[in-house]
Amino acid sequence: MFYDILLMNGNMQSSELTSAARRLRMGAIFSLVLVVGSALYAGAAWFLGLDPDGAIQVTFGGPGNQQARFVAVVSGALFALGLQRLIRMLGRMGQGERFTSRNIGDLRGFTFYVLISAIVSILLPIALSLIAALSAGAGERRVTFTFDGGDFFALLVSALLFFVVRLLGEAQRLSEEAAQII
Repeated sequence: MFYDILLMNGNMQSSELTSAARRLRMGAIFSLVLVVGSALYAGAAWFLGLDPDGAIQVTFGGPGNQQARFVAVVSGALFALGLQRLIRMLGRMGQGERFTSRNIGDLRGFTFYVLISAIVSILLPIALSLIAALSAGAGERRVTFTFDGGDFFALLVSALLFFVVRLLGEAQRLSEEAAQII
């Protein structure tokens, strides 16, 4: 209801919102194609043990780093699931459906998968490094933990988005509840 009042007060015309949702959906589809393509490339390189030396190189954690390619596949797949939820929500918004519980649920799903993808991209290399260290012979055990500013920023932004969307979902629920009382 709050969102409908915002739309009626002229902050954004309904047709403008619909048009913006359609454009954003196209951008999300393009992003999904890039993410899936990168994950497929990393997966093929990891599975086949490729270390391409061609004119075009795409590296994940440096040439020959199979662990980083595996992490790229897993976190990329999770991010792709999130983008699919976003695309579904934007498709409904492009058809005129506004901040319904279905759309909030898909937005929540998007932010959840983005958050999980960020967590996996940080924790999975650590887990793989621990497994490799435990399976190595005595004297060869070494574990490396890396956590850079980009990882921290991705985790922070995705966590903030996740909790903001949860807040929006609660506001929508309260708005629907208040509308039923009146």
